[in-house]
Amino acid sequence: MKAHLEFLPKAQISWQFLLRELDEIPFEWHFHPEYELTFSINSIGKRYIGDNIEEYSDNDLTLIGPNLPHTWHSQSKLDANKPISVIVLWFSHHWIESVTALFPEFDLLKEKLNQAHQGIQFSQDIARYLRPRFIEMIQADEARKLTLLLEVLVCLQNEPHKKLASSKFHSQQTSASQQRRLSQVLFWVHDRFADNIQLVDAAKVGAMSTSHFVRFFKANMHQSFNQYLNEVRIGHACSLLISSEQPVALIAEKSGFSNQSNFNRQFKNFKHLSPLQFRQQWRNKRP
Repeated sequence: MKAHLEFLPKAQISWQFLLRELDEIPFEWHFHPEYELTFSINSIGKRYIGDNIEEYSDNDLTLIGPNLPHTWHSQSKLDANKPISVIVLWFSHHWIESVTALFPEFDLLKEKLNQAHQGIQFSQDIARYLRPRFIEMIQADEARKLTLLLEVLVCLQNEPHKKLASSKFHSQQTSASQQRRLSQVLFWVHDRFADNIQLVDAAKVGAMSTSHFVRFFKANMHQSFNQYLNEVRIGHACSLLISSEQPVALIAEKSGFSNQSNFNRQFKNFKHLSPLQFRQQWRNKRP
């Protein structure tokens, strides 16, 4: 369960639209510096947002902030004869900041964007109401896609939502040069989390002194490097506990913990359950 840094396709437009039609949504743990608004159709499974793991279903509407690792993992379809459809809208902080500065009607959206750094889920009621607009985007030209996106954002800025990841995942906005360095470090962490990672090694990846790196990471990710590393490791362990029958000791090793007692302690600290209790809780949720 290694998260990869996702590079979005470049185009002559100010934001990106993607339609994915799949038989199943694979587990693709990833992150990127853009905001992501995702609408899932004909799919039931589990959603992983930072340290949050929840079940999702049809009409799942979620807004994800920059650098927040996430994925969906489908388990079934509502209609077996139709594909799973996932509509994904990406936009940069610079673009959405320009929109909110240009149009005072979007003033309330600023707080939604701030909350999205932890990931937010909108209600089924507003998702069903907006579904025709998302569907229309599929065949619309670029100009119409843009007006539909603005319509969606106008609606969402007034809607209640549920926060998903803990406040530890609330990253800050960064300059382009800082984002490049941060992306390098985050990619390296998600690729090597099972190894014996040291703070000095992470500082070298970011081409900084250790003291500078400590301040840089805390300022941009709202938590210490070691806290973030443990969150990533625990997230990986959660996915293995849910999706496999592997023994806890092996899962601890695959998740980067040198001994099981430390793993159990860290897991309980983050999840308030032992690994076995967590696994049993998810088994009890199965239909």
